[in-house]
Amino acid sequence: MVEKTLVKNPAITIAQMIKLEPKPEPLFLSGDFLETLRPPNAEKSSAVMILAHSTKIIRIIPTKSPKVLKVKIEFYNGTLFLRELGIVLNRNNIKTLYSTTICFHDPPCGPYETYIDSGDLQISEDQLKSELLTIPSIGNVEVTDVDWDF
Repeated sequence: MVEKTLVKNPAITIAQMIKLEPKPEPLFLSGDFLETLRPPNAEKSSAVMILAHSTKIIRIIPTKSPKVLKVKIEFYNGTLFLRELGIVLNRNNIKTLYSTTICFHDPPCGPYETYIDSGDLQISEDQLKSELLTIPSIGNVEVTDVDWDF
């Protein structure tokens, strides 16, 4: 006879209600959220909060640094763009925190956005933009900082 034991795991998800009202009421996270998001042994840490308009889902992603870059790219050929984007990111050892999906319709549906932790970036923002603009299927690249908003 095999004895079954239940393994106690931490909660799979945690939830907290918030008010959807404009400032000056800031968004506060409970201790459970902060404990889960904060890297081990970190006294201070940051996170980027991203809202996808299409799904209305908010993602809170811990970061190594307090500065995140939003890279918005307008492109023409989804397959070529994705292959060449991967080459640029891999060549520069860039890991993305979050990226939007790509629509492969002809013409493609809207721009592509990705977020990069500046602590992971080993090249300048200008160099990143220049390298991305060498991809033939890219029409425009905007790189902006995601700043503290309070």
